[in-house]
Amino acid sequence: MRTRQFLATFAVGALFGSAVLLTFSGHDLDLLYLRLTERQTQIAQLQEDNEKLQAKLSTIEKSNVRKIQKINVTVIASPDEFIKLAVQKEVKSRLKRLVGSNIKLFEENPDIFIEFLHERQFHVTDHLVSIQVKHVVIGETTTIFIEAVKEAGTSLTHTPSQP
Repeated sequence: MRTRQFLATFAVGALFGSAVLLTFSGHDLDLLYLRLTERQTQIAQLQEDNEKLQAKLSTIEKSNVRKIQKINVTVIASPDEFIKLAVQKEVKSRLKRLVGSNIKLFEENPDIFIEFLHERQFHVTDHLVSIQVKHVVIGETTTIFIEAVKEAGTSLTHTPSQP
């Protein structure tokens, strides 16, 4: 009987010890689980911050790209002031779509303006006017210097012929 009593006491002690050990281990496991959850939350927050910073960096890099902000057209010679103003207005209206373009494109190919405008002809105040590009200054404010030349004998007004 003593053996049975010893085994019963031993079993109760083992169960009691297991319960105490399980309680302490459970507490440690709860603390570890809490730390794991905290770290996962921190990782999620850091990833979100990283994405925001990457987007901001991308925006900053894009904003550092120099673009044409304004195009000035200067007519350095023309037959008269009316033609000068009309040519200036016409050239500006044709080039306004280039505002916002990357300056690097024009710095690498400065002849684009010359090829686009040189010896172009416009009808201004009943005359055919040809323009010649003299100089182009490329920058955020791009300036184009042109000459306007009235073509000889190009009056567009027609007089009825007399029979």
